[in-house]
Amino acid sequence: MKRSFWQGKRVLVTGHTGFKGSWLTLLLHARGAQVFGYSDRVEPGGLFDIASLSSVCDHQLGDINDDQQLSERVKQVKPDVVFHLAAQPLVSEGYKLPILTLETNILGTAKLLDNFRQWESRLAIVVISSDKCYRPGMHTRGFVESDPLGGNDPYSSSKAGCELVVESYYASFLQQQPMTGVASARAGNVIGGGDYSANRIVPDIVDAIIRNEGIALRNPSAVRPWQHVLDALYGYLLLAEKLFEDPDEYSGPWNFGPAPEDACTVEELVTRCYSQMSLSFSCEAQNLGFSETEILLLDSSKSKNSLNWLPRWSLDITIKRLLEWYIGVANKADPKALTEKQIADYLALEDALHE
Repeated sequence: MKRSFWQGKRVLVTGHTGFKGSWLTLLLHARGAQVFGYSDRVEPGGLFDIASLSSVCDHQLGDINDDQQLSERVKQVKPDVVFHLAAQPLVSEGYKLPILTLETNILGTAKLLDNFRQWESRLAIVVISSDKCYRPGMHTRGFVESDPLGGNDPYSSSKAGCELVVESYYASFLQQQPMTGVASARAGNVIGGGDYSANRIVPDIVDAIIRNEGIALRNPSAVRPWQHVLDALYGYLLLAEKLFEDPDEYSGPWNFGPAPEDACTVEELVTRCYSQMSLSFSCEAQNLGFSETEILLLDSSKSKNSLNWLPRWSLDITIKRLLEWYIGVANKADPKALTEKQIADYLALEDALHE
């Protein structure tokens, strides 16, 4: 990443109060950007709340599905870069609230992009998608960006729909604007400190470890591309820089997944977390009444070759860092200071590699 690029840039982050949005807000702040947030709520007890992150950004609550309010926010911010994270982010909630999931993830994306159909200044838009946008298949290789989109559940299909909206808005409108680029970023299973969402594996693991108890897993054998949140965000920022400078070359979809050896089963992830705390692990299968893709892997060759992006933290380091964060907070450490320290450590590694 270019340290100078972000200095003073006006960056709109939708969904800035969520897990990834909170880390992104602090990361952009550390790089000197002016961060403007737009999110529907602040979850009590979430990272944004407990770290008091409204102090490091221009914080506004608003619904991504409210056309007028969203349009007013865009006009007010006049962004140089947009990161669109506002979404319904959980597979399980997609089964409970399918209409809301489809509306937010598909139409919400369209409503955001519609504000930029006649944008006259240079602009990079990065829409944060998901590895679950790909049509499930029987192969065990990693998905590449040209693989078919699809989904067998409301959340996954909403992410495929989001991708189609990005593609169509670029082809129909934004491609005709030489200074506007739009890309989608498809990351793997992002983990790290500060994720307190229900039905997410890491908060469940940490809670069980703190209580020195076993854990119920809904799909122990499922293989997922686990990666630290900073590795994904590092990719998003690299992509935004390139997109801002050359919209034609860098518009389109991009995968950001971990090294192949860091993809593992849910059960192995849990075992490695317990092992780092010198605890024995026991689990039981839990049937939540819905199905999930058994094997999900990403091929990030395009990002590695064209963006010079590589994941910096292995799975072992990722586990060490997330446990350090959660155990620290459980022992009354300052969540904001812990998050800023991990960001500083990550950026120091990144800067050292480019000296």
